[in-house]
Amino acid sequence: MKKQLLSIFAAVTVSTVFAQVPATAWSTNQHAIFPTSVANSGVKFMDAVDANVVWVTGIDYAAPSRNYNWYSRSINGGALFAGGNIFSDTNTYVLANMEGIDANTAWVCSYMKSSQGNGAIHRTTNGGANWVNMTAAGMFTNTAAFANWVTFFTPSVGIANGDPVNGEYEIWRTTDGGISWTQIPGSSIPNPLSGEFAIVNLYAKLGTSNLWFGTNGNRMFRSTDAGLTYSVATVGPSTNTITEIAFSSPLNGICIEVNSGGQAELYNSYDGGATWTQITPISANFGFFDIGNIPGTGNLASYGAGNTNQIISYSSDNGITWTDWGSTGIPYITGDFVDGTTAWAGSFDFVDATPTTFQNVWKFSGSISGTVAPTAAFSLPATVCLSGPTATVIPVNTSTGSPSPTFSWSVLPSGATLSSATATAPTITFASANSYTVTLVATSTSGTNTTSWVVNVAACTAPVATFSIPVSACSNFSFATGNTSTGAPAPGYFWSVSPASNVTITPSAVAANPGIQIGTAGIYSITLMVTNPTGTAASTQTLNVAPCPPTSSFALSYSCNALNTFSTTTSSSNPPGVTGSISYTWNVQPSAGVSYAPNIYSPNVKVTLGAAASGNYTITAKVKNASGTTTVTQVVTADMYLCTGINENNLEPNMSVYPNPAHEQLNIVLPATNDAYKIKLTNILGSVVFEDKTLKNSKESTTISLVGKPKGVYFLTVESNTEKVTKKIVVE
Repeated sequence: MKKQLLSIFAAVTVSTVFAQVPATAWSTNQHAIFPTSVANSGVKFMDAVDANVVWVTGIDYAAPSRNYNWYSRSINGGALFAGGNIFSDTNTYVLANMEGIDANTAWVCSYMKSSQGNGAIHRTTNGGANWVNMTAAGMFTNTAAFANWVTFFTPSVGIANGDPVNGEYEIWRTTDGGISWTQIPGSSIPNPLSGEFAIVNLYAKLGTSNLWFGTNGNRMFRSTDAGLTYSVATVGPSTNTITEIAFSSPLNGICIEVNSGGQAELYNSYDGGATWTQITPISANFGFFDIGNIPGTGNLASYGAGNTNQIISYSSDNGITWTDWGSTGIPYITGDFVDGTTAWAGSFDFVDATPTTFQNVWKFSGSISGTVAPTAAFSLPATVCLSGPTATVIPVNTSTGSPSPTFSWSVLPSGATLSSATATAPTITFASANSYTVTLVATSTSGTNTTSWVVNVAACTAPVATFSIPVSACSNFSFATGNTSTGAPAPGYFWSVSPASNVTITPSAVAANPGIQIGTAGIYSITLMVTNPTGTAASTQTLNVAPCPPTSSFALSYSCNALNTFSTTTSSSNPPGVTGSISYTWNVQPSAGVSYAPNIYSPNVKVTLGAAASGNYTITAKVKNASGTTTVTQVVTADMYLCTGINENNLEPNMSVYPNPAHEQLNIVLPATNDAYKIKLTNILGSVVFEDKTLKNSKESTTISLVGKPKGVYFLTVESNTEKVTKKIVVE
């Protein structure tokens, strides 16, 4: 969900010109190009790629809720910035974060302005001249979706983060630079708490495998394998919201939380975010707006309003104490370090100042260093496929330390060889299937650190995606999936439905055989994606979803009394394969004087028209299940309750024949009489196909079976002592 920048709700008055005195190390003043007509334009997001390249986006700090999508970029160390608009309008997307890859390539994540949800990711490969929508099919399309941020560990491997959908965080991963994206299964991500969501631009990454992101539920999620799997830890009280994160090593980091009273709290961790300790009191030199790593130094930086002043400072003891660089009156909003000698900090221009007097970017020209104990860190696939005599793999070494550590690798048990036991990233060759433990020892003058990784080497077969579903399904009723996919090791599953709106997958989209319920009629594509270490396969089938209301009919039973009363006998059922309750609603028109017992929602109801009733009445039953409604109607005449026999012209208006057209049976309801009725059904050639001469001493119902009867036109004749009625019947 959208978070409000600390720089917006903190005490920053953009209309006031401060007495600006930069620190010596931050005295180089530069200017990111935003529209000159907006005097309070400033930096919103900043990403320093290297000593030459820095990307920023802009905002109007006099009216921060205004939706601008400005970007600005420098490729010469900030001496000159150039930029423009990311999108052609300000009514579609709201920027959630930006990340630069190189001088030409950058990414932005955005959510939709109109819905304050959903979202997209865009990429430029030509310095911002064009931005291309790289959002995958199904990404951030659910009504509960919200795009928070996009980040890349390498130019190829990236993560896009979104809020929970159907009880699972929506996280996508690419390994080809954003050309294609695969959703991380919910089983790899701890479930969200009730009402919990991630926050725009709230993440920290370190190296090519470590990633942290925070939530409004005071929880910190961490991945150590480049976004494939996640763990979670609680930071502070449950009412707190994490607002900033920074890690100087895979183990050491800090975060800012805002408590229920709106005050900021500072926490640090020495175990990669598994546990957190509150730092009290917070140093007066700490800036609350933004925090970040100073790569290669073991130090952290802070920016923004401190307890007494506008601050830019650094900490060498994991956030406990902070050293102010010494700037005065400069409203720092954000910043980013490339290393211990290159960094930029973002600010804004003032309403009564010109861009040549007050610039919005300050460049670091000092130097900061530190000794950092080594941290051994690397990643390997969890499973390596032995498809030939041998299988090889190269670990991704993300170890840190200052000075740089040396490495020692080992593998147990026997059956594996190393190209070099002391290389930064050796080639490991496996000659047989087994479970192997790969160990790395990182050593420097500052200490030693060890870590291990378990690799399962197994014979593999490529996954094949196969499944079965019904040819058609009923709206708002779940249908079963029959997953018969194969592959070794057993693949993981991911189900998706397109269009994705009003779709529920139970228990989850990563279940082997989930139930799928679709609420809206239409044509849908059901896709199953299966993945194991050898690759990914997918299969898609088309499904027709339509309403499946219950079938229903009712007969009327008349009472001989002065109040014109009749009762209904209702027959209703769901279509084959559909289970669920059926509800009823009765209505009689005209309604004046009409009463129902016990009520209009009963399957069978006693209706009293009243002593003064006369003429025709329309009786309607609306019979409903979760998928649709069937409406059944009959017409009765109020003066038909003459229990002494049939008067002239009494038979035709008071007999009921249904359904017509008919299929398997024809129902006939006749008024009460002491005379005999003759009932006969003939075909169009005059041949009698049914005949009944039974004496009717009360109101009767007769059913004629049509099973086996040819389709076509028939004639039904009902004859009493005084009347004869013939009706045309169509059999379908």
